[in-house]
Amino acid sequence: MHEGCYIQVIVPLRLEWTPWYKAPRPVSEGTRVAVVFAHRTYTGVVLKAAGIPEIESSKVQNIIRIQDELAPISKEELAFWDFLASYYLCTIGEVYKAAYPAGKIQSEQKAANILERLRQRLAVREEALTRKHKDNVRERLEAEREAIASQIEALTRVPETQAFRTKANPSKPVLITGGGRTDEYLRLCRNAVGQGLNALVLTPEIAAGEQLTAIFEDSFPGQVHSVNSHITEARRRRIAEDVRCFGAQIVIGARSALFLPFSRLGLIIVENEQDVLFKQTEPAPRYNARDAAVMLGRIHGADVVLGTPSPSLESYHNALTGKYKLVETPHPETPMTMISIAAEKRKNGMVGPLSRKLIDAAAKSGGPVALIRGWEKPDELLELTGRTLEGIETDIFTVQQARLADLRRYSLVAVLQADALFPADDFRADERAAQTLAMLREQCCGAFIVQTAKPEHPVFSSFGSIYPKLLEERQQFGLPPYTRLIDTDFGGRKERLTLTPDRSLALKKEDLRRRAADFEKKSGGRVRVFIDVDPIV
Repeated sequence: MHEGCYIQVIVPLRLEWTPWYKAPRPVSEGTRVAVVFAHRTYTGVVLKAAGIPEIESSKVQNIIRIQDELAPISKEELAFWDFLASYYLCTIGEVYKAAYPAGKIQSEQKAANILERLRQRLAVREEALTRKHKDNVRERLEAEREAIASQIEALTRVPETQAFRTKANPSKPVLITGGGRTDEYLRLCRNAVGQGLNALVLTPEIAAGEQLTAIFEDSFPGQVHSVNSHITEARRRRIAEDVRCFGAQIVIGARSALFLPFSRLGLIIVENEQDVLFKQTEPAPRYNARDAAVMLGRIHGADVVLGTPSPSLESYHNALTGKYKLVETPHPETPMTMISIAAEKRKNGMVGPLSRKLIDAAAKSGGPVALIRGWEKPDELLELTGRTLEGIETDIFTVQQARLADLRRYSLVAVLQADALFPADDFRADERAAQTLAMLREQCCGAFIVQTAKPEHPVFSSFGSIYPKLLEERQQFGLPPYTRLIDTDFGGRKERLTLTPDRSLALKKEDLRRRAADFEKKSGGRVRVFIDVDPIV
């Protein structure tokens, strides 16, 4: 066999090396092939289309077949996978498995099989029509041929032939803060779609994505796709075909939308970029979708916009140092009324966890009212509100529940114990508390009340005044964004490494790879690694 037919194939497994195979003919990088590895059959992806294997040629297996019926993986997808594997210390096989899980491949294969059967049926009708038939038989055969041809046309995605070139020098990512972000998103998407480009809008969770989808569909009817865990594999496959073949599409989705096979990606928007839910912690790759989106934009030459009511310190620092461009969108804010729990207790102004001021404000609001609890026990709080807020529709949420709810319908939203937002063992507590309050406040259309024992705490001010102080503290104690953190778990023994963002980061990561390989070889255990940093792009 010609040596050009030796190929390296990515399989969806955690392998520190990429196996070699023999193909019956030359193939391109990204081609899908069926292979056997460890007595199991997998759909693999050609990583290297020609080369000389590091093992004896007699030990190189033949592939089962070339899967031309499956769309190839683009060079942009392969570049993105390589970045995730390299930066987040996992294998490219693990990234491939995340991008193309078994269910997705099965859906693609099922669609390909249906298309092949339709083509075979069409060939049978075509062959039959070459012979003589009675008029009624010929009419039936022609009708069947047209019906089958229509089905094939509906299932076949013919890519646009218009050439598309990525930007040689993509612009800096833009950090947009403030409450007027959605109008800016619509303007940017209108510009991208008008140029025949695709736009990706990432949200941290499904509820926020559904709200944005409703807004975007009003402006872009028939061009908006929603991607989340609620859609079927068949629907996900059709969306993938759309963005692979056509431009002028808008995809709104969670982390997994990063792995769609975009071919004309011109804009990426990350809404609520500060949200911790953008971090994928299990299984590998353990990545931050916000940071990965920045790199995806660079690979495609797409514009990247990070939107937030209150930015992450990493993104804010990037804006201050000129790595990102900062844009503040003016928008009227809901006033935040502070109630000092300590002061109210001194004048007998508290009824359990509810201040009398809050009770009066709820009565005047006319309802409904949303109460966001901290340390309060839900049953006791429910019984108390039944007495003190009698006749007023009242819903009780945790912070996590509140972020998923539509708070716009409430005439009053109150945080009962804001001090619960400050866990003592988390150096990010102040930052995340400020972000949580800003996010809740942004969703309010009525009054917004915050009860706290520490009303003088700087977290209750604007990010413009608290963030410089937080950055000064982070620099003083050697914390991100001035350092990089790598969290590891060696078989239950956890370790945190703090590194400066210079060349020592790459050296330390390589050392960590060797340590992990040695540990797994000796103990048979597994090493988990999460890099809590933004990428160096």
